[in-house]
Amino acid sequence: MKKLPLLLAGALTVGLLGGCGNSFDAAAYAKALLDNSYKNDSTQFVSMKIGTAEEAADLYNQGLDANVDAMVASAGGSISTEQAESFRQVFADIYGGAKYTVGEAEKQSDGSFVVTITYEQMNVFEPAMTAYMEEVNSMVEEWTAAMTSGGEVPSEDEMNEQIISKYKDCFVDSLANVTYDEPATATLRIELVDNVWTPNQDDVVNLETVFFDMEDALSAIQ
Repeated sequence: MKKLPLLLAGALTVGLLGGCGNSFDAAAYAKALLDNSYKNDSTQFVSMKIGTAEEAADLYNQGLDANVDAMVASAGGSISTEQAESFRQVFADIYGGAKYTVGEAEKQSDGSFVVTITYEQMNVFEPAMTAYMEEVNSMVEEWTAAMTSGGEVPSEDEMNEQIISKYKDCFVDSLANVTYDEPATATLRIELVDNVWTPNQDDVVNLETVFFDMEDALSAIQ
């Protein structure tokens, strides 16, 4: 479970049919994608005709499902349905905690737009993963000691369930005590691809990186 699931929901890859560049509101479009992805708020997504409310909900849920699927895969496919649903809510809470403000869009010489986004990085992954690694190491030591002394040792399935439960608990605790860094800025380029306004994928990945402390978390578990 050393690979952290990605947080970005599918809506950030959705395009909008292009038309007259002067009438396109790139900042509003960026906000619509972010709000639908992180806040499950499809208001602007629908009003800009990016998609219907049902399509917006499907895209948001795809993001949550992808994270749950990653968790199931990392657990060897043995996570219970109940655990999967509880993790789904954890990911929804992480999404909802993202702090960002969409600023102005500047049109570029190539016709694309660069939207400035102010964000406060959410410190949730590193505290959760640090606590999780400590808890797992403690459990492994206990199981090893029990095995050595001939004591009662949980089955493999029971061990896996305890580990997964502890993983979730660490994230719940981290969310309850979450902190944020000072405001910083990033950019999201919106460009025409085959006459469809589309967010630049490198910028999408960068937003995912800066909104949350994933890099710190990866360092903590290496």
